[in-house]
Amino acid sequence: MNLKVYYRNLSSRIASKWTILAIDICLVVISMLLACILQLGVSSIIYKVSLYIWMILFSLSCNLCFFSVFHTYVGVIRFSSFVDIYRVFISLTISYGLLGIGNFCWSAFGFGETLPNGIVFIAYILNFTFMVCLRILVKMLHEALSFDDRHCVNVFIYGFRGTGVNIAKSMRVSRNNHYRVCGFISDEPWMIGKHTMGCRVYANNNKLFEHLKRKNVQTVVVAPDKLVDLESSGVMERMLAQNIHVMTVPPLSNCLDDGIIKDIHIEDWLRREPIQADIRKIAAYIEGHRILVTGAAGAVGREIVHQLAALNPYQLILVDQAESPLYDVQLELSDHWKNLEVKVLVADVANRSRMEAIFKQYIPQLVFHAAAYKNISMLEDYAAEALQVNVLGTKNIADLAVKYKVYKCMMISTNHALSPVHVMGYSKRLAEIYMRGLSQKIRQEELTAKLFVVRFADVYPEAPRSLMTLPEACLLILEAGNLGENGGIYVFEDESAEETEATCYDKVRRSREDIAGVDKVCKQIDSLVEKYESGEPLTIINEMKKIISCIAEHPVEV
Repeated sequence: MNLKVYYRNLSSRIASKWTILAIDICLVVISMLLACILQLGVSSIIYKVSLYIWMILFSLSCNLCFFSVFHTYVGVIRFSSFVDIYRVFISLTISYGLLGIGNFCWSAFGFGETLPNGIVFIAYILNFTFMVCLRILVKMLHEALSFDDRHCVNVFIYGFRGTGVNIAKSMRVSRNNHYRVCGFISDEPWMIGKHTMGCRVYANNNKLFEHLKRKNVQTVVVAPDKLVDLESSGVMERMLAQNIHVMTVPPLSNCLDDGIIKDIHIEDWLRREPIQADIRKIAAYIEGHRILVTGAAGAVGREIVHQLAALNPYQLILVDQAESPLYDVQLELSDHWKNLEVKVLVADVANRSRMEAIFKQYIPQLVFHAAAYKNISMLEDYAAEALQVNVLGTKNIADLAVKYKVYKCMMISTNHALSPVHVMGYSKRLAEIYMRGLSQKIRQEELTAKLFVVRFADVYPEAPRSLMTLPEACLLILEAGNLGENGGIYVFEDESAEETEATCYDKVRRSREDIAGVDKVCKQIDSLVEKYESGEPLTIINEMKKIISCIAEHPVEV
């Protein structure tokens, strides 16, 4: 049969389980009839039709029950294996066993005439034979039709035990099967001359090349555990000298040890290599320092905490107002980093007195400010809360960082702050402006603190190579912490147009935008926070737009 016709019309069509069940039921009926004919002859059946009908119905009931229990009909017949044969055997054995016991009890208690148990036994043997042969026949037919005899390559497999046989099985069941296994090569004397999978096992001796020539074999597939033996015996050199193609497959143990067989992660879907980083340079400014992370229970904050914990900080101070997720973070750290000193604090960044008490007690040296409200849709109705947390919270953290001489304070912002159109974007933009204004004050007063912003996008550019995972983005945040200079706004570079592999240094760049009149804007922000701690969303939004519009480079329509 033409392979294209077979694959188009038959290969993709799999018989339904009900079709298989119907065939198996027919085989039960045929087995019972043949058993009766073989045991008693055709003439006796004619005179005892009702008895035979009742026995057949009883047999069908028992077999249907156990077919459904052991799922003998739900598999794909062409891919039947020993497990499927075993299920058929167990199902039929129990069914006909119960049938025989019932037949005996019916006769023993004198309820009426019964058939000899010999008929039940013969029916059992016939039924098992028919069902197994059907599955084997379909499997062999599928393999014969799917094998491309016109373009096949004859191969010998070097290595008989375990791996060699598995290679042969894989070749046989593969749809793209271009190899015909013609024999096995073995070094074990007791295996020579034996047959398996319809192929003979040949000795690795001087006659081997005669067998290869006689079988028209130009390819030898070597089991992974036999490569060393083949090289040391000198056979490989002789094979290559006679233009015999030598192939191998990776060992399954390597697949397991090297993680080839593993859970699927999001990184497996990226059409590029993972972003690389020089961890030593990042660790240089993390190791041995007291680090405060706000919003530590959020998605971004939690990932930052995980990466920081692996870089040996002196102390991690984790702040969040969500107590349950924060407790989960504490448990994770206690499980994986038992020797790390961690302080977990439930606090609101908008609470100035509470945050000052934390700064005063722990004196952090580095601050990662990730606490914020980020849900765009909800914040449209809760502008006052966005103002409180995103603007006032950032103002509190920035002011305290300067007051307590923090070495670096990084605010995690969003790309929605560049040209804001929502409340969330407005509030994050105002927070950025305040950070920039305070950083200018630091330069004027020649203070040591460094305040800067990293814009964290939700979804990166549309090009598949630019898709970034959360761990990668947080790694870039840590990289920006190493690169960050006072007053900078750092964004993640779009590498969609690049063909070279990007490093963290390539992907983190400083925004070219500039802000004018920050002193005036910062005062307006202070006034806004004090005046509109609670109020109508529309009024607060309009006030935020007016303040942002003071920046000539990025005006906002009011």
